[in-house]
Amino acid sequence: MRTKALLLTVALSAAGVASSMAQVYSANAVGYVNLSLQAGFNLIANPLNGTNNHLSTILPLADEADGSLVYRFNPATQNYTDGIQFFAGAGWISTDPDPNAAVINPGEGFFIQPAGPTPLNVTFVGEVPQGTLTTPVTGGIRYSILSSQVPQALPLGDAASAGTLMFPAVEGDTVYLFDPATQQYKDAYLYFEGVGWSSNNADDPGPQGPTIPVATSFFVQKQGANVNWTRTFTVN
Repeated sequence: MRTKALLLTVALSAAGVASSMAQVYSANAVGYVNLSLQAGFNLIANPLNGTNNHLSTILPLADEADGSLVYRFNPATQNYTDGIQFFAGAGWISTDPDPNAAVINPGEGFFIQPAGPTPLNVTFVGEVPQGTLTTPVTGGIRYSILSSQVPQALPLGDAASAGTLMFPAVEGDTVYLFDPATQQYKDAYLYFEGVGWSSNNADDPGPQGPTIPVATSFFVQKQGANVNWTRTFTVN
């Protein structure tokens, strides 16, 4: 309970919104996604594969955004890592000596706090993830920030639901989304075996669960053991 309260306190204070999204795919599976980042915190994700998925590659910013910050969440420690900061003329730099500290692959969500003029319009450019795509999901009633590796705006669903993101939901899984208007969490979405996703939200979309926009991520508290979120996807 203490861990949950701490996590939600931090996350609620870091409420974010990512809007004005669009994606365009070409025949060779290269595409782009536009985001408009608001002042404060935004909960987003990398929707495409860059050459190395370093933030300086996938999320280059103009010099006016000097001082912008990214925060990653570590499911193992149930805490945030040190901030990764954008420096004009240098790119994204982390104080963590790990060379992968600023490498964020599709499937992981993160907070970004833009500095300078807002809204801050950014563009992800890269290859659309294809093939058998696997995202590890930490279980044991622990939290993660996740996103779909497939850049599609679809309901969460479950592993047996075609036409959804096919999230591997089990009894008791809980998902938390941000409300862009209030920059606070909506009521939680809870998964029930044989029923699907349910919420007290007035706009509860039904048993397939909420639709997750492209390049947006969500908090999930996963029951049971660690699992893989797997989808097979091709552009053509």
